Amino acid sequence: MGDSFNHLMDNLIAATWRIMDLPMYVLVIFFVVLYFILRWLIKKFLKGDQKTLKFILPIMGLFLMAFIVDHKISLMKQEIELVNEKYLNFQQAETLKLWDKEFDIEAISKEFGQELLADQRYVNEATKLFILKKEDPKAVIFLAITDLAHPGLEVVITPEHKEKYLTSRFAKENNCYLAINGEAGETPYPGGPLGQFTGNWITDGKAILLEDTELRPFMSFDKENVGRYFKAPIVDTVNTEEKYNTIWGRFDILLKGKVQADPRNRAYSRTIMGLDTNGRYLYTMVVDGKRPQYSLGLTKIEAAELLKLFGAHNVMSCDQGGSSCMYVKNHKGIINRPADSDGYERPVYSHFGLRMKN
Repeated sequence: MGDSFNHLMDNLIAATWRIMDLPMYVLVIFFVVLYFILRWLIKKFLKGDQKTLKFILPIMGLFLMAFIVDHKISLMKQEIELVNEKYLNFQQAETLKLWDKEFDIEAISKEFGQELLADQRYVNEATKLFILKKEDPKAVIFLAITDLAHPGLEVVITPEHKEKYLTSRFAKENNCYLAINGEAGETPYPGGPLGQFTGNWITDGKAILLEDTELRPFMSFDKENVGRYFKAPIVDTVNTEEKYNTIWGRFDILLKGKVQADPRNRAYSRTIMGLDTNGRYLYTMVVDGKRPQYSLGLTKIEAAELLKLFGAHNVMSCDQGGSSCMYVKNHKGIINRPADSDGYERPVYSHFGLRMKN
């Protein structure tokens, strides 16, 4: 009973904050409709002092609207301050490797069909970070491209399936210079089950979960960090050397360079992982969303098209929404603006990270 009640309360709180994230005009319409529904209910079912109740309702409505406006203004200030602080605090690696893989942002923008404002930075010799912005609708995108052939690189995946915890904690405990969220399961609730969102999870050759189904793709890396992609229809629950480190996603969005259809096709917060043709270059992308004035997000099709232009060949979307976050060590923490109303990262069961050997 206690767990069920806590689960219900967590979902109600999450729903309340998601309602608060709706555009202002939607909230106004919502509360006007709610006001008239309450008036009708009072008139129909209450036999007491209806005049007093009808007087109290508008006052409560004014207080509620004042709270919403204050909340929206506060969020806008936080977003501006947070984004400015993150860009200013980013410390670029001092020693840069000249990659043999370069990117023409102007050409990519033209092919993508929208102008992309890009800030390119080296995190270290193995990883380059792109901070991309687009308009109409707005989207802020954090894309890290990593050369898996770098001799000092190590792939790190959560070593145990226990309680949910923050991606930033995972990154710090494992000395990762970059990390993204894995899977939170069916609900944001701390003890919520993985449920249908389960798959293959292997860390340093040790199988944590071997629960692949035809619904979930997964990505694996051997001891030399060569990446391999397994699309959703392939069911493979055998722990082999090529799956030395393995993490699963939710949906295929790019397969062998072909963008996959998505019937919903709505802009949203995203966590995306992909590989190039040879499994040498890894793409980890987080897209902020659910805030139209800052970043509404990308559709899965847009995300697939964009990564294809950067050279990805196979791509999967992972847990998304409030779970989506990216940690960059020399950025001093979470680089994006997670989609929950408080702007803080959400705990998840699994995590994916990169670190350099000591």
